[in-house]
Amino acid sequence: MAKPELEKKLFSHLMKVEFSTLDEMIKLFQCTRENLINIIETNTKTKTTPLGFILENKEITPYQYSIEPTNYETIHIQISNYLKGINGILRLSYQSLSVQNIFKSNSDNTVNFTDKGREILDNISLILDRIQQLSFLVTFYKLNNKIPKNMIIQADEDHEKCINMYLEIIKKLKNVENTNKSSQHAIESYLFKHQFVVNHLNSSI
Repeated sequence: MAKPELEKKLFSHLMKVEFSTLDEMIKLFQCTRENLINIIETNTKTKTTPLGFILENKEITPYQYSIEPTNYETIHIQISNYLKGINGILRLSYQSLSVQNIFKSNSDNTVNFTDKGREILDNISLILDRIQQLSFLVTFYKLNNKIPKNMIIQADEDHEKCINMYLEIIKKLKNVENTNKSSQHAIESYLFKHQFVVNHLNSSI
């Protein structure tokens, strides 16, 4: 099951119940434990990931998962703050986007990343994943009629901002100076966990 589809099922289920356990959801969604845990972890609210919307209750065994009641105004504020907050990180990453910084020089023409290159791509990868999650939340709230009428236009603008920021990052990745076809393929492969990223890298933007 593709990540967006599983993510949608997870949110839909948790919005309908008071809480659910991991085993219950694996059986319901017919998915692997690894894929479900990965999505839950990236969406769980913690001290280090305060933008998460899933609550994890570890005081009970098995652990219980639920959705934090959140109005759209809160999501709007989080989207706005996040997109503004990542500008500095992206600026530093863009300054380092060069073949010399990302790839090792190999006489046998193989493509390998430097430690700096992996660090740069990991940072960008995490940002792309979070933007995709925020974009998903906007769409999810719209489909479930959870957005007040006075904020529908704002929700459309929030979604557009997420998409535009996402595409801007993809353009930067596509236009790394002096990259050849094999180098571009290496970047795509490294970011393969972001299915949406690969689609955009392969398309003309």
